[in-house]
Amino acid sequence: MKPYIVCYLILLVCVGASLAWGRTRTAAVIAFAPMMYLITARGLVGVDSAFYVQQFDVIRYQGFLAGGFEPGFAIIVEVLSYVFADSFDILVILGSVAALLILAAALMLEREPVLFLSLVLPFFLFDMTMNGLRYGLAFSIIAFGAAALIAGRRWLFLACVVGAATIQITSVLLAVGVWTLVEVRPRTFLAIALLGAGMLYQFGGYLGDKAAQNADLAAAGGLSGVVPLLVTFLMLVAIGLASGDRWRSVAVPVLGLALLQLTAFGVSRVYYAGLRVQSIVVFMSYLVFAILVSRNHIDLRRNKLVAAILIFVCIISSALRLKNFNDEQGVGLSPFAPYYYASDVIA
Repeated sequence: MKPYIVCYLILLVCVGASLAWGRTRTAAVIAFAPMMYLITARGLVGVDSAFYVQQFDVIRYQGFLAGGFEPGFAIIVEVLSYVFADSFDILVILGSVAALLILAAALMLEREPVLFLSLVLPFFLFDMTMNGLRYGLAFSIIAFGAAALIAGRRWLFLACVVGAATIQITSVLLAVGVWTLVEVRPRTFLAIALLGAGMLYQFGGYLGDKAAQNADLAAAGGLSGVVPLLVTFLMLVAIGLASGDRWRSVAVPVLGLALLQLTAFGVSRVYYAGLRVQSIVVFMSYLVFAILVSRNHIDLRRNKLVAAILIFVCIISSALRLKNFNDEQGVGLSPFAPYYYASDVIA
C-alpha cells in the first residue's frame, strides 16, 4: 500500500498548493508523474489485469473475434500482438496510453486543471489504467471530444464518440450525457436519438449480454455508492458557488447531474449496475464542469470555500481508492495490493 499512499499524499500537496498559489498545470504534471510511474512499472497488479492478459492470449492465437471485446479494442490488441510477444506488455502499454491520453485531454479541457487534480487523479486514474482498461481508453477519447465541444467542433466530438464506442460501448452513455447537458437544443436530441439508434442496432446483442450479467450481481449494500453520490454533490455545490452571478448558465447541467446521480444511487440499491452508472456520472460531472468553467470563465481558485470543497473531494476520493485497495488486498489473481514492480518478478 505504501506506493499508493505516497502518490496520494503528493497529489494532496499539489492540490492544496495549486489552489493557494496557482501554477495548476505544473502541479497536475507533478502529481501525475509518480502515478504514471506506478502504472508503467507495475507487475500483474489491478483487479482485472489477469483477465485481460488471459483474453489477450486468446486474441493472439484465435483472432480478435474470439476475445469477447468490442471490435475496436480487440483489433488494437491483435495488432499489438504482432509487435509484442508478451500479452502483459500489451496490458501495460495500453494502460500507459490511457493515462497519457487523459492527461493530455485534461490540459486541453482546462486552462487551470483544478478539477482534474481534485477529482480525476484520485478517483479514476489508477482504476482506469490498471483495472477497467477499456473504459479508461474510451473515456479518455470522450474527454478529447469534450475539448472539441469547447472549440465548437461538434462533428469531431461525434467522431470521438464513435471511436470510443468501438472500445467500450458504455462510453456512449457518458457522451450522450455530456452532449445533452452542455448542448441543450432540439437538434441535439435528434442527433442523440439517431446515434443511439445506430449504436443499439450495432451492439444490441452485446448490451443484452451485459445487462444479463449485471442482473446476476448483488445489489450494493451499506455505504456502497455513497462516496460517488457525495463527490458529485460536492462538485455541484462548488460549481454553483464559483459561478456567482452566472448561476443561470450552469443551473440546467447542475440539476441534470444531480438527478442522474440520485437515480443511479437508487438503482444501486437494487442492482449492482447502478454503481457503474454512478461512476459514469462522476466522470460526466468532470467533463460537464470543465466545459462550463471554460465557457463561462469561472475561476475556481478565487472562492476559498470552493477551494476547500475541492480539497475535501480529493481527500475522500483518495480515501475511497485506498480503502478499496486495502479491502481487496491479496484477493484474486491480480489485486491492487500488495503492489509490486515488474522488475521484482524478473529478479
